[in-house]
Amino acid sequence: MKAALIDTEQPVAPRKKRERIQIMEMPPRDEWFQLSRDQWGREVWFIRVQITGLRSRRFGPFPTKHKGLLFLDHLLDEVADALSSASADLGRYQFPKRCFGLRAGHYPIVEDELCSR
Repeated sequence: MKAALIDTEQPVAPRKKRERIQIMEMPPRDEWFQLSRDQWGREVWFIRVQITGLRSRRFGPFPTKHKGLLFLDHLLDEVADALSSASADLGRYQFPKRCFGLRAGHYPIVEDELCSR
């Protein structure tokens, strides 16, 4: 009997699952990435993050864009946790809530940018 091209007797290692990006709501843009070279001449990627009110920050280096996006996804997850935590403490800082009938004729305050234009 002839030898088979594929040896089926050796166990095959299971394929490692690739981490998935879960939090990001929009596809990445080219201006988020900055290609550079490290001290050994290899290409590495930096992620540029701009948050309103803060200066631009650069995180990295990452070996691939995908690794950088995984970091950015983790960063957004932490920011979302901080926002939900802050909204839970909002009652401590704002005016006490009153029923609509007890507002003494004043209309409710709307502070949405889309509604105020």
